[in-house]
Amino acid sequence: MDLNLLRAFMTIYETGSLTRAATELSVTQPSVSYALGKLRKQLADPLFIRSPEGMTPTRRATELFETIKPAIAVIDATVETGRTFDPASTEQEFRLCLSDLGELTFLPPILRAFGSEAPNATLEIIPMQIDSVSEWLTLGEIDAAVASVPIEGAEHHVILYDERYVCVLPQSYTSSSESLTLDEFAGLPHIAIDRSSGHYQADRVLESMQIKRRVALRLHHFSVLPEIVAGNDYAAIVPLHVAERFAAQQPVTFRELPFHMPAFNVSLYWNGAAPVSPARTWFREMIANALK
Repeated sequence: MDLNLLRAFMTIYETGSLTRAATELSVTQPSVSYALGKLRKQLADPLFIRSPEGMTPTRRATELFETIKPAIAVIDATVETGRTFDPASTEQEFRLCLSDLGELTFLPPILRAFGSEAPNATLEIIPMQIDSVSEWLTLGEIDAAVASVPIEGAEHHVILYDERYVCVLPQSYTSSSESLTLDEFAGLPHIAIDRSSGHYQADRVLESMQIKRRVALRLHHFSVLPEIVAGNDYAAIVPLHVAERFAAQQPVTFRELPFHMPAFNVSLYWNGAAPVSPARTWFREMIANALK
C-alpha cells in the first residue's frame, strides 16, 4: 500500500475535512479525494461519512487510525535517526500537555529554553485531560506530558522533582501554629478543583479518612485561585511550589495540612520505542533540563 495514502487517511481523520486535509498536506483537494477513493476500494470500507460536522469516521476507520498512527510515527522516527537535527534551524511543531497549573509554573522556564534553543520552532500546549493523556501519547497526538499523577500506559517517564500539598489561605488568616488543626481545616470554606486537572490525590486521602470539607466553590482551573482566596476568605489545597508562587503575587499565605498527605512526584511522560527521533529526544531533554 502507498504510504502517501495512509498519510492522507490520517490527515482526513485528524482534521475531519477534505479541504483542511489538503491544506495540511500541501496538495489539492481533488488529490485528497482521489487518495480516499483508492483507500476505500483497497480496504472495502467507506472510511468516512459526510455529515454536518464534517467527515465522520466509520468504526473501521477508527480501528485503522489507532493502528496506523503509531506505525507511521515509528517509520518517521526511523528515517529521522539518519538525519542531523539542529534545534537552532528547525521549524518543527512540538506538542506538550500541561494542566493550567503547569502552564502557570512550568511554561515560563520551558519557553525561555525553547525560544533560546529553537527560535524558529513552534510549541503547542495541549490542555490537560488526565484520562486522555495515555491515549494521546499512544496515538502520537502529543510528544510529552508533565503530570503529578502516574500516567497509566505511558512507556517512559523521568522524575523532575518531589512535591507535597499544603493549604493556601488569605494572608489575614490567623492560626496558632504552622499547621492547621483538623477543626480549623473542616471549618473553612474550600475551593475544589476538577479532577481532570490531575490533582485529585487530596480528595482520595480525605475520602479514605472520612474527613469532610465544606466545598463552597468548584473550579476547573487553578489560574484564578489566588485572587479568589485572597478576596473571599476561601481555602484551597495546592502543591507547595504553587502556594509559594501565589504568596509572592497575592496577599495569601499557606499552612501544613492537619493530616498525613503523601509526597508525590512531578514527572515528564512520553512514549516511543527505539529508534528515537532526534527531534523528540531534544524536546524531552530540553523540558527536563528547564524544569529540573
